[in-house]
Amino acid sequence: MRDECFIRGKVPMTKSEVRAVSISKLELERYSFADTVLFDIGAGTGSVAVEAALGGHCKKVYAIEKNPEGLSLIQKNSEKWGVASKIVTVEGEAPDAFAGVERPTHAFIGGSGGRMGEILERLLEWNPKIRIVVNVVSIESLSEINRFLTVYGKTADMVLLSVAESKKVGNYHMMQGKNPIYIVAFGGEEEAKETVQALGRGRILLAAPKSGSGKTLLTCGILQVLKNRGIASASFKCGPDYIDPLFHREVLQIDGSNLDTFFASREEVRQLVAEKEAYFTVIEGVMGYYDGLGGTELRASSYDVAAATQTPVILVVDGKNCSLSIAALIQGFCTYRPDSRICGVICNRMKKEMYQLLAPKIEELGVRALGYVPELPQFHLESRHLGLVLPEEIESIQESLAELAGCLEETLDVEQILQLAAAAPRLDRATEKVHKEEEKENREEGKELVGEEERIRIAVAKDEAFCFYYPQNFQSLREEGAELLFFSPLHDKELPKGISGLLLGGGYPELHAKALSENESMRESVLRAYQEQLPILAECGGFLYLHQTLEDEKGKAWPMVGAFLERAWKQEKLGRFGYVTAQAQNNGLFECGEEIRGHEFHYWESSNAGSDMCAKKPTGHRSWPCMIHNSVLLAGFLHLYYPSNPQLPKRFVHACRRYQKKKVSQGQKTLGC
Repeated sequence: MRDECFIRGKVPMTKSEVRAVSISKLELERYSFADTVLFDIGAGTGSVAVEAALGGHCKKVYAIEKNPEGLSLIQKNSEKWGVASKIVTVEGEAPDAFAGVERPTHAFIGGSGGRMGEILERLLEWNPKIRIVVNVVSIESLSEINRFLTVYGKTADMVLLSVAESKKVGNYHMMQGKNPIYIVAFGGEEEAKETVQALGRGRILLAAPKSGSGKTLLTCGILQVLKNRGIASASFKCGPDYIDPLFHREVLQIDGSNLDTFFASREEVRQLVAEKEAYFTVIEGVMGYYDGLGGTELRASSYDVAAATQTPVILVVDGKNCSLSIAALIQGFCTYRPDSRICGVICNRMKKEMYQLLAPKIEELGVRALGYVPELPQFHLESRHLGLVLPEEIESIQESLAELAGCLEETLDVEQILQLAAAAPRLDRATEKVHKEEEKENREEGKELVGEEERIRIAVAKDEAFCFYYPQNFQSLREEGAELLFFSPLHDKELPKGISGLLLGGGYPELHAKALSENESMRESVLRAYQEQLPILAECGGFLYLHQTLEDEKGKAWPMVGAFLERAWKQEKLGRFGYVTAQAQNNGLFECGEEIRGHEFHYWESSNAGSDMCAKKPTGHRSWPCMIHNSVLLAGFLHLYYPSNPQLPKRFVHACRRYQKKKVSQGQKTLGC
């Protein structure tokens, strides 16, 4: 069909010549009509979906598109050509939008949104026999597909299509070339394999006898090795730590997540990992392998996470100044619990000669000796009062990680690590899928009730001073209808325009007190928002930012926002530390008596840390007053895990919606407009 046959807009469209070859490569006619389900991913105007449906070989075509204009054009074009009953439009970005639709037999990918690897992984996981056709323009995208094909042992049919069409110039017709397109086609019944067992799947957990053994270094190095090999990876961090996932993100360029069996149930933790089943997943442990609540329980330990997720464990042991005694240490960890799941050992800070002598002794214990890491002072990760320094503070971190990965390729048995990970049993995602479908239905129902014009915009402080956030907290807010707008209290001059809520997370404001103080226009903007009763969630560092003054590391006090007429100062030792359950003592964003889980970890103190909630340790009987809490504000030292009480994000977004409606009813624009 000619391009002029379609209703067009500003949305990209697969042109007629490319469309003809691509649909031909799908080989729809070779399959049973009753079973053929086509995904048109990045459908644009719907030209591929419409023409495939007109061919009469598809039972159903799902046109997946995130652009509202594109969704409208797909609907109009399918109605124009009488195939609306065969085409289902799906709003969203692949692969997230796959939830709740039929299993595809074919897929055409015209746009991936930078998530090509994830999309291909999910499609092949869903149906190893699927036929896939991809259109790409750049050499980089073609290289990414080639790496994927190599990992999965797939042979592709590749075509470089260059098209020129005539254009009248004066009395002559000249041929004018269009951008060449790579068309890559692979898969199908004839060459279907057990793709889900391909190299590069599975998961491992890196544990250690104690903190400081090298877990973060090994985790980042292994992630870089996997990335260099073209293996799509995901990462998690056991426990409440914020900083280690930031290092993971430097390698993967995606947000890492936390796995915590105090914050969430074992089933919820299991489902978080199940969502990453298509990836090679590396889980970094916390503290010592068996260290849990109160230092005396197994709950919330790395061992507890390994048990909940049925993940093979590699023990990272510090081998400096140690020889045969290391075997006794390893044996103790392997036998302390009969289901320890420890199946391999990496010796950190050990010389090659010593490792070669000890490796046979280690394997006599029934675990695999997976290699060693020599002393690498150039990769030492410095610490400060809240843990490791941030990755952006390390010069040339990407170059350092590349060098580290090169070292690990030589000293670790990467192939054995891949084999151990592949032995991890697949996790049942049935519960997770039902949950996601229910969430989608609820969001769609909510969208009809609220209306697109009432979307709630929440500003989120995120820069060098404020960077401690759980991705699950963001997800909880988004599921309630929030749009998150990130801004920098250090570098921006004022809050984002049109917001109805504010999130001030933890971080290191004390290290940037001078710069935060000197940004007077931002401080004034935040103070006005507070005075206008803009709903605010402020945790630890964000709570300190709202004070009248904040001391830096040298003890100098700097003016801050001044929402609270209190001062914040440095203590010589760590204050309250560890997991807590906080119970509301009044009504507000919580109802009196409601609880939420979180953790507290800080050296700075406030002249008024709040008393509207009561923090209780999960072990023992210790408790203390905390938090400032009302219907539009929750502020204090606690770092909260929102999914442990879903009412918090729900009520906070509702408070933001009330604020928005109040501003409209007053005949004013929302804050900042």
